[in-house]
Amino acid sequence: MMAALQSLSTANSKVRNEIPRAFSIYLDLLRFLAALSVVLHHTFLQFAPLEFPGHEAVVVFFVLSGYVITHTTSRPGMTLSTYLQHRIARIVPVAWAALLVGLILSMAKGELPLAATLTNMFFLGQSGLGWTEAPLNVAFWSLNYEVWYYLIFAAWIFSAPRYRIVLTGLTALIAGPKIVLLFPIWLMGVWLYRKMPVLDKGPALAIYAATLIAAVLLWRFDISELLRAWLYDVFPPAWRAHHSTQMLYDLVLGVVVTAHLSAAANIMSSLDWLTRFEGPIRYLAGLSFSMYAFHGPLGELYQPGMSPFQFYAELSIGIFLLAQLTECRVAFFRSMLRQLVARTAHPLSQ
Repeated sequence: MMAALQSLSTANSKVRNEIPRAFSIYLDLLRFLAALSVVLHHTFLQFAPLEFPGHEAVVVFFVLSGYVITHTTSRPGMTLSTYLQHRIARIVPVAWAALLVGLILSMAKGELPLAATLTNMFFLGQSGLGWTEAPLNVAFWSLNYEVWYYLIFAAWIFSAPRYRIVLTGLTALIAGPKIVLLFPIWLMGVWLYRKMPVLDKGPALAIYAATLIAAVLLWRFDISELLRAWLYDVFPPAWRAHHSTQMLYDLVLGVVVTAHLSAAANIMSSLDWLTRFEGPIRYLAGLSFSMYAFHGPLGELYQPGMSPFQFYAELSIGIFLLAQLTECRVAFFRSMLRQLVARTAHPLSQ
């Protein structure tokens, strides 16, 4: 892992500071579709026996996250303080609000999962060998992974060279083995940003189509279960990895997703029509985190006999309203954190 970080975080004069507009729109479209897939994966079976790729969407999120976070840290003047402020403002309001909604609805059912709520508040639900699920929010596990990827990457990027290996190793140790097992998928996004291949349009189109087909086949033929069964036969204690027990499948899918994004970046002239829908795509992508975080607890409001239209209308309204208080106010939360840091730092400088 250290070697991978070393090669991927080395300053590269060829790295672009801005993601091309059409490709950025495409990434936002994928982000929204991945969030929608997770929502439908967890909710649609109560209406019809139709499955959606939920876990696969998480792999997409990890690769996208590695790519975008590397872009963020490549901006001139980015410091550890600014980086942490941006990540906290982006993640914590939504995550904590989702945990609060889950806790309230659990209490309405006569339960009080206070320990699980507090553990996940500090993103420790998947650390070590334990497994603490957030109340009424089965999808929250990946947020625990995601936050620790931010911290591991930050420990490497922003540490002084002589402390880098120690601090990164300690951060990974606190994150725990389950989280570290899937970190290579996140690093694929880092690699993609740093080493984006340049392809001719013909080969790029072929790779673009082939990776779409490969992803569908991997999902529909349940390759994840085949690889997990093989892993259990070879190494029975692997079941302790919980959400990382599909690591072999996830690594394969991560390579497919990375290749797909690489191809997409080289055929933007064929996807330029997306720019006509930039507004709606950006708006929907701006709600994707709220969709992911809130659909679990809000889905508990389903009542037998509800029509799909009624359920998804109420779910959408709930997500939208909570997003207005959290995800859509990222700039406000960043401003609050900047002021807090400034007020804290000022007395210390006297």
